[in-house]
Amino acid sequence: MVATMLDQGKFANLSQLLHSGGHQDVASLLRASLERLVAHWPAQAAALLYINPHGDAVRLEHGFLDSESRTLIDQARTGFARRDDSAEPTIGSYSLDEGRELLELTLQNGQQGVGLVHLVVDSNSDRYGSYQSPFNPDEDLLILLVRAMGSEADKLSMLRRAERDLRELHLLYEIGQSLSGNLDLASLLNDIKTRAPRAVGAERCSIFVLSDDSKELLLDVAGDREYRMPADRGIVGWVVTHGVGQMVNDVEQDSRWYDAIARETEFSTHSLICVPMRVKDRVIGAMQLLNKRDGSVFTDQDMQLLTTLASQAGVAIENARLYRSLKQEHERLLSKEEEVRHAIARDLHDGPTQGMAAIAMNIEFIKRLMRAMPERVAPELDTLAELVSKTTHDIRTLLFELRPLGLETQGLLITLQQYVTRWRDPSGRGMQLRLEAPSYVPRLPHETEAATFIIIQEAVNNARKHANAAEIAIYLYEDDGHLIASVRDRGKGFNLAATEASTITRGSLGLLNMKERASLIGADFRIRSEPGQGTTVELRIPLN
Repeated sequence: MVATMLDQGKFANLSQLLHSGGHQDVASLLRASLERLVAHWPAQAAALLYINPHGDAVRLEHGFLDSESRTLIDQARTGFARRDDSAEPTIGSYSLDEGRELLELTLQNGQQGVGLVHLVVDSNSDRYGSYQSPFNPDEDLLILLVRAMGSEADKLSMLRRAERDLRELHLLYEIGQSLSGNLDLASLLNDIKTRAPRAVGAERCSIFVLSDDSKELLLDVAGDREYRMPADRGIVGWVVTHGVGQMVNDVEQDSRWYDAIARETEFSTHSLICVPMRVKDRVIGAMQLLNKRDGSVFTDQDMQLLTTLASQAGVAIENARLYRSLKQEHERLLSKEEEVRHAIARDLHDGPTQGMAAIAMNIEFIKRLMRAMPERVAPELDTLAELVSKTTHDIRTLLFELRPLGLETQGLLITLQQYVTRWRDPSGRGMQLRLEAPSYVPRLPHETEAATFIIIQEAVNNARKHANAAEIAIYLYEDDGHLIASVRDRGKGFNLAATEASTITRGSLGLLNMKERASLIGADFRIRSEPGQGTTVELRIPLN
């Protein structure tokens, strides 16, 4: 190789030959510049390698390169990286067959080597000149033009990266604002899927959310249709299972690719990046970007951006789900409150209200007897006294069931004894309530005893309404470090699985209320029932 030194004074005069204003990306700038360079020399063919400040490579060719030229070019490029280069720029020359030369120049930006340019030229052409002269004007212009290419490419690379960084920061800000203020899950997911592809120029964003049992991944839970897939299938299943993001630029070559949903949605996927969505150390799903719009491949920067979005989205989705659960719980409590109000009104109407009406009627009847038949007044007053006593008992029983004041001072056992003593079957069918308990059971915290009493009361009321049994029995005893409270009947029973499945649909929340109350006090709640075999409701409360 023969090297030539060059005076750099003419570099400024060549700035007009290159400018990045008309080019959207570095590749188009360098392609146009390479074509201009080939035409200016002239050269038979050319090749260019450019490494941008972020380590990404651009490789271009112009014209036909034979195998000999390609071999030399590949050897020169092997191991090339951006580097500081304070030496004066040179033109390297390799001899080719048929009177040709391969010229090698370093793309530079200031004192930094940023790439290589190779030109195949005719060594016999007058235009080519002599490489022994350090003042050859064509060499001078060639080196300056190549240096300008390196400088302009770096400027455009930094400009485009700055523009992209600004877009990404703006997107992250917008999504952050949206996520922080949006607690509607459907709207939130749709907002993320609309905004995320813009950041990296992707065609589509998919959000997969793990089902409550972690066995399935749900796609498009915010849309009109919901797609489901096993949580361990496909690239997204691998990401959720292993908690590690994946970038796949040819999905057909990846053995993990699962195309069932793609076929069903009629969307052609070529490349993707997929990252897990986390809440603390728990993976709740995954975000996935599909296909670059310009046909290029996804990059590590795309992966970093999606990872940041996924971390924001994971927390926001979890918050939205919690909000939705709280909203549903609030609605359920309002429904339960309305149910309780109706029950109280019904009990008042069927019991004390009718008793008071009967008392009023008897009083009017006794007033008339005092004028017409005074001798019958005394027996009627005795009847009236019994009615008043019964009505008073009904009112006190109702108040006791609503709030047994003795529970705090006397404990669960005494309160249940009083409850059974006061209880009567309002239907008039003669159903009996019985308590089986030892003379002593350990006291529990008031909140635990109150929840236990309410669960027993709910179970007794359910049995009274539905069991059609002659007797309901309450059992209270200790067993293996637990206090066992159960309500049993030998009535008609029911299909437990079918009843639980239709609980919300039917609007009957009794079983759900008992389960939730048991969970709040750390107790184990069980129901056993079969048609014709009666029902047992059991509560196991740990004594420790």
